[in-house]
Amino acid sequence: MATSESQKTWKSQIIILDGAMGTLLCDTTSPEASTSPLWSSADLLLKPERLSNIHKRYLSAGAIYISTATYQLSRDSLLRGGISDEQRVRDIFAAGMRVALEAARGFEVGGGGIADKAAVALSLGPFGACLQPSQEYSGIYPPPYDQDGQTALQSLKEWHEQRLHMFQMGSPISFESLELLAFETVPWKRLDEITAIREVVDSEVYRQKKAWISLVYPEAPDEEVVTRIVKEVFREIPSGSGPRGIGINCTKLDIARDISKTYSKAVKELGLLQKDIFLVIYPDGGLTYNVDTKTWSDESGIADAEKWSELMVDIVKEASEEGCWGSIMVGGCCKTTPHHIQKLSEKCSSF
Repeated sequence: MATSESQKTWKSQIIILDGAMGTLLCDTTSPEASTSPLWSSADLLLKPERLSNIHKRYLSAGAIYISTATYQLSRDSLLRGGISDEQRVRDIFAAGMRVALEAARGFEVGGGGIADKAAVALSLGPFGACLQPSQEYSGIYPPPYDQDGQTALQSLKEWHEQRLHMFQMGSPISFESLELLAFETVPWKRLDEITAIREVVDSEVYRQKKAWISLVYPEAPDEEVVTRIVKEVFREIPSGSGPRGIGINCTKLDIARDISKTYSKAVKELGLLQKDIFLVIYPDGGLTYNVDTKTWSDESGIADAEKWSELMVDIVKEASEEGCWGSIMVGGCCKTTPHHIQKLSEKCSSF
């Protein structure tokens, strides 16, 4: 059957991301990552080949973008891991980029889509992800990062700026080779952290980089709150900036679906140019974690890769039909696997 022009347009908009790194490591080769202050970055010190292997598995599954294993990598988390030597710190930041770049180098992606080669996004968790215990879901930060106005905003800006600087200084060549800056799992309650990230990304140093800010939603806030978030993510983007994206990650599929609709509605109201903005959706794999038993269960009945990918495609179709996004990037977060991404890639390519 012939492919319609609308189907071709829809397909060309979709960019496949990878899936979970941390939970996959914990479930397979690196159970020690679950207790490390570095989380998925622990293998940068232990066995980086484990990370390289996972990157390649996701690429083989159909991912066009892979994310570095640097979500919780910061000077603070390294200090908690007993690493303070300045050169060693820089080497680890450099390794975080190098492992993913080497895995992606020369990897051809099929389908004649939006990219011909694999690309790498620098994974950057929020300030709360680098606390112990982590606080990205609660958004409850200690002073001076708590919600007290300008002091918190300035402190968060300095923290994100210094962290990005460490990557850049670790390896300027690798940093330049990164396609995208991915600020992930930012608590939806922390509008000040979104503002801080925007101020860093909008600076002359980083402005030309493609970047997204992805929020985590343990529960669904009011539509008015989500609209304010969209406005802050896209507020007054400086001339000469790379494409900017807004995302949803580490969130239940049903909530992600509702939030995605609100994102599209708010973007239309703002009248943003489609070519300059993109949507990112990478929810969790459908499992629920029990903090008492420390086990995962499929309470929703959608953790199976086939069911999960079907629902994901439905969400992506709905977002695409809104006609307000330059592209839509889709993948998975906690408890997704290369099998989930393979199913998602197959379903997206079948249109």
